Amino acid sequence: MDYREFFQIEIIHDYFSGKPTDLVIIPDKQTKRLLEKQGFLVKKTVEGITVLKPGADQNETVASRTPDHAFVFYVFPTSNSIREYTDTSGFEDGKMILFTNEGLESNTFLLSQSKKEQEGIYKGFPAMASIKIIEREVISSATISNPVYRAVFNTKSIKWKYYFVSSLSTSDITIKTKNEQLSFNKLKTEETTSDQIVNALELNFPNHQIFAFESNNMIPYSDTPIKDIRLIQGDTIFIKHLPNPQTEDQGVQIIRI
Repeated sequence: MDYREFFQIEIIHDYFSGKPTDLVIIPDKQTKRLLEKQGFLVKKTVEGITVLKPGADQNETVASRTPDHAFVFYVFPTSNSIREYTDTSGFEDGKMILFTNEGLESNTFLLSQSKKEQEGIYKGFPAMASIKIIEREVISSATISNPVYRAVFNTKSIKWKYYFVSSLSTSDITIKTKNEQLSFNKLKTEETTSDQIVNALELNFPNHQIFAFESNNMIPYSDTPIKDIRLIQGDTIFIKHLPNPQTEDQGVQIIRI
């Protein structure tokens, strides 16, 4: 039997510089039955899935048929880590993201976002999102065949904090980045009595100075490290490249110098 590509779904996650990992797209039970009944095929792609349609005329028009089927897919994580850097703010417990092509303007393939009740389990992991593709919308809104719909997940952002435990007698240290892509404000540790990390470091290193810096802006989590973050003492580069805080450390990096 001949098949043609009907539509594609791409998963985009701002955390990844390339294709997202630890995510799979799986049709729900009703969609699986519908696909089998009508002879559709679902194939995995590097970015997501493509849905293949059987025996369809390439010159099919909207006027020839107006199906009202809905294809529903779940997006499941395959590890716990991806939830750590996915922004789900605004989605209270028991809710998940709903992506859909319903109501999209012609030639608009960025799926709209809302929220719905949490449902779906795969290998012990609850679904992160549901994707609902309305067949009549695929046919009526696309002036090109095989539209590529994109479901975009945003990454979390957090302020970075660097804490330095130092035997240096000077306080003339700063953090600078190449092309000033990031900026850091030096905190007055003597005034940060509510900072538990400062308190703990002062307790454990009573004969050292504690320096603390915080980024002026929220920094998105990313699998691509930011390079050339420099610790400078006076006019001298003291540390050429400070390590990026890890996701699991909640934006905090402690360094003994």
